[in-house]
Amino acid sequence: MSESIGNFDEVADTYAGQLKTVLGMFGGEIEYFALYKVEFLFNTLEKLPIKTILDYGSGIGASIPYFKVLFPSAQISATDLSTESLKRLKIDHPEVDIIQPCDLNGYRFDLVFLSCVIHHMAVDTRITEVGKILGLVQSGGYVCVFEHNPFNPITRRIVSKCEFDKGVMLVSKRQLHQLFATPQESFDFRSGYCLFFPPALKLFRFLDRFIRWLPLGGQHFLLGQKSEST
Repeated sequence: MSESIGNFDEVADTYAGQLKTVLGMFGGEIEYFALYKVEFLFNTLEKLPIKTILDYGSGIGASIPYFKVLFPSAQISATDLSTESLKRLKIDHPEVDIIQPCDLNGYRFDLVFLSCVIHHMAVDTRITEVGKILGLVQSGGYVCVFEHNPFNPITRRIVSKCEFDKGVMLVSKRQLHQLFATPQESFDFRSGYCLFFPPALKLFRFLDRFIRWLPLGGQHFLLGQKSEST
């Protein structure tokens, strides 16, 4: 994992509060967004034997509580460049296996999960880093990536006001797919747009699955399964 754009060590203790403030008009409920993504995975993979999960770029572990509830039999691991964030995560979730980025080589997981991580990578390192990420996926396993949608004006406004998003370059759905479709690894990918409705309109969230083609969602996702023979 290469150096991140944005110093998350400096905001580890205030990250949740800062993000809630920045979300502002979009609801301010950071739990809503974390739960949304893990529920998406649960609804997609619930009948599959997901025994090991890696939260790649976990930060302070916003997604961990929902993985624990919805994937109770899975061993959850977390990795991040921010050592302060990992310290906070370990205090809150002592049962999670913390893996330093430099120690990831040799590990394989049934599910590797990334929530808004890629846009914090320097553009010239992304291909190399994605190759390493795909190598962490077990044969037959999954990688799931969520990223901000640069075509959504509300998303762009939120990112522009976010202290730890300064200097980032957002990734479009097409660019994300191109990054992950490397010839070195064999994956079957599907993608779409998501998070069309803020917390105040969460009752309409069920409609998301019918309009994943519409490039107006707050974020987009890429879900890929690794070939059994890889």
